[in-house]
Amino acid sequence: MLDVSVVIPTYNEGENLPLIIPRICAILEKAGLHGEVIVVDDNSPDGTGRVARAMEEGHPVRTLIRTAERGLSTAVLAGFGMSSATVCVV
Repeated sequence: MLDVSVVIPTYNEGENLPLIIPRICAILEKAGLHGEVIVVDDNSPDGTGRVARAMEEGHPVRTLIRTAERGLSTAVLAGFGMSSATVCVV
């Protein structure tokens, strides 16, 4: 059972993910929390989804690339729907 899922809704954030994901993972580990990062990308033209998928190796990351739906609130809800953690945060 996961303690926490951190949902990151993205659009054109390919450059930022390699910075933020390791930091989130380090904070979770330091806090002694069993957690994950869920990236919900709205099919970014900069390849954010590919970057997120590449980070799945070596980090507790799962990625959803949405091609039919767009928007912040629905991305957050989609991420929450992917989680089995006790707590979800954005």
